[in-house]
Amino acid sequence: MSFVRSAAALAGLVALTLPAATLPAQAEVKELRIAKQYGLGYLQMMLMEDMKLVEEQARKAGIGDLKVSWATFRSSDVMNDALISGTIDFVCLGVPGIATIWAKTKGNMDVKAASGLNAIPLFLNTRDPRIKSIRDLTDKDRVAMPAVKVSMQAIFLQMAAAKEFGEANFTKLDSLTVSMAHPDGMAAFLSGAGEINNHFTSAPFQYKELARPGVRRLLSSTEILGSKISFNLISTTSKFQRENPKVYGVFLAALEDATQRINKDKRWAAEQYLRIANDRSPIEEMMVMMNDPEIEFTTRPFGASKMIDFMHRTGSIKVKPDSWKDMSFPNLHQYEG
Repeated sequence: MSFVRSAAALAGLVALTLPAATLPAQAEVKELRIAKQYGLGYLQMMLMEDMKLVEEQARKAGIGDLKVSWATFRSSDVMNDALISGTIDFVCLGVPGIATIWAKTKGNMDVKAASGLNAIPLFLNTRDPRIKSIRDLTDKDRVAMPAVKVSMQAIFLQMAAAKEFGEANFTKLDSLTVSMAHPDGMAAFLSGAGEINNHFTSAPFQYKELARPGVRRLLSSTEILGSKISFNLISTTSKFQRENPKVYGVFLAALEDATQRINKDKRWAAEQYLRIANDRSPIEEMMVMMNDPEIEFTTRPFGASKMIDFMHRTGSIKVKPDSWKDMSFPNLHQYEG
């Protein structure tokens, strides 16, 4: 169900600050740098940029003129690099992305989850009539995805391989994967001319592909996991959260505002997506996605534990959190994660 807070709770997010005695002496940042990726899964952030919702919440919080800079990256591995290098303050990561960077920065930068963003199923689509299941994939086949080995799609493919061929063979299909941004992967997949005959992607790209004759869904993340999962989590460093509590709260308030706007009027939200993304798809096509019961815009995180357990068992991450609280900030500790 939708996670919608009252206006009073929204105002409370703006006031998310540390106790006065623990506040650092230096002033908070004057520029907030945020990164997103491509597709419907980043609709809240698209609205935040387009409508200047962060700047609006900053004024309400008495911060004044906060400059907000936006970047759009291909995948979570690039975002992790930007966050570690200090060129970005907030990033949106899939579960593998946050698990990897949390384990890598534990005890130093301490990157953690600040918010959920949505729950959106991911589809592995094929255009080859020969392929009925992943068991039919051969060395001649290629699977496009945002990033090999580290993206949500990559880990889901490993989980599917572990189920099909045994956990010792979880990397059996890794050699078939190719890193491509969602729009590029869809273009290559639908062209029929190149080596990309399978695409593990997200909304809206997976739905656009399925509308084409001959394209079939081979697998979904929900089928692989047995439940839904947060497609994205918003993350930042503990240093940023500690030194900029007001700006941290302002960002969360703007994110919640955008989430509420989407859930209040999904048709309006779909229209905004088409406009901002310069997507000429029919509005009714977008509404099919917006009304899909498996797609949920929510700042509540959930469903990460199964994937994190798998990543730890197979060595993708060397350190496993004892609980969700280890890899999230206090404002998320009320959820199981």
